[in-house]
Amino acid sequence: MVRRGPRTSEGKAASGRNAVTHGLTAEAPVVRQVESVEDWEYHLEQVIASLEPEGYVETQLAVRVAELLWCQRRIPQYEADKISLSLDQMPDDYSAVSRYGAAVTGRPIKESFMLDKIKMQTGIRMLPDGDPLRKITRYESHLHRQLIQTLQLEARQARRKGEPTPLARLDISGPPGS
Repeated sequence: MVRRGPRTSEGKAASGRNAVTHGLTAEAPVVRQVESVEDWEYHLEQVIASLEPEGYVETQLAVRVAELLWCQRRIPQYEADKISLSLDQMPDDYSAVSRYGAAVTGRPIKESFMLDKIKMQTGIRMLPDGDPLRKITRYESHLHRQLIQTLQLEARQARRKGEPTPLARLDISGPPGS
């Protein structure tokens, strides 16, 4: 008879930490210039503790959930950086417009007119425009779909415990009319 996996609750709790203990963090999805391996390891430990996986497959699914959540954390930072960059470029944009307008009309642009336009442009630039917004939305949707698919872990755990499981998980979070 071949025994597979721990039988006691203590053994199961210990094996649930195998992903962290045995080096799954070696391939940490960390951008080393701005993220730390220690933060990733803490995040991974917390996700694994929250999901309480048992066995290899459940542990791999829990690690995948941790990876997807880690990537999702980057989206707000990317969005904020895109907005900041757009706002930082605004003086240069208006300077170029002012020079062009003065060259075309032969008259300098009034400063009060520029201040009103700057206030308006600041508001407009508070959301990324065009391609960056599409990129953010597409990436966030992609990660969300993968996360929903990976959470089949919950169904595996429910089946293991003898609880009823849904036949399918529907993701109805797509854009309206899609």
